[in-house]
Amino acid sequence: MDSEADIFKTYEKMHSTVKTASEIATSLNVKNLVLYHASDNDLKNRKRLYTEEAKQYFNGNIYVPDDLDVIKL
Repeated sequence: MDSEADIFKTYEKMHSTVKTASEIATSLNVKNLVLYHASDNDLKNRKRLYTEEAKQYFNGNIYVPDDLDVIKL
């Protein structure tokens, strides 16, 4: 999440935050955004938190899969 960018040093690791990924997806007019390879410090709430943040910057379909989930588009 954007609020954790400094904690996880996302940009130093060439990763994006939920906010940045959502903004890029919006600018490219994509229909589906899959957020994965995420931090695991709050697995119980990860889907909800990531989806809520992404919805602020992206209007398409948002998927936050668990490991081994299959996504049919």
